Amino acid sequence: MSDPDYRQVALPDDKPREEYSYVERRAAILRIIEKRGHPWGLNKSQLGREFGVSDAQIHKDLDRLKDWYSNQIGQDAEFSSELAYKKIIQEHMSNGQLEKARKALDSWNGWLQDTGKQDTEPEQVEHSGDVGVGLSDDDRRALNEMLDAEPDT
Repeated sequence: MSDPDYRQVALPDDKPREEYSYVERRAAILRIIEKRGHPWGLNKSQLGREFGVSDAQIHKDLDRLKDWYSNQIGQDAEFSSELAYKKIIQEHMSNGQLEKARKALDSWNGWLQDTGKQDTEPEQVEHSGDVGVGLSDDDRRALNEMLDAEPDT
């Protein structure tokens, strides 16, 4: 069974949100996401209370909405999103707003990871052996010492 077009679902004005069907609930959540411009930082517990469902149900709704949205946007929207992010990042870089550029890039990478277009970076990278091929002995020792050092906390 395919999902309905959540954008076309009419939300009843005379019905409490706790009585919404799952289709109405997902349509309402989609409107919240689209109004914000992104799904990050939604308070799932608060949404659960608002709609009278569990946090787990809200997680399921968000997963289904993500799948639905991925099927809706298609390649043209992905291309447009990429162009918009690149433009935003470039403008921040041009204006010397490096922190804003970094945040926009983090957001872009998060979106790519959420849509499965990019793998999540590992927390830690293991290495073994000599990584300093082609380096002088002094540079190789310095590099190996740096890699073996405990990270700053």
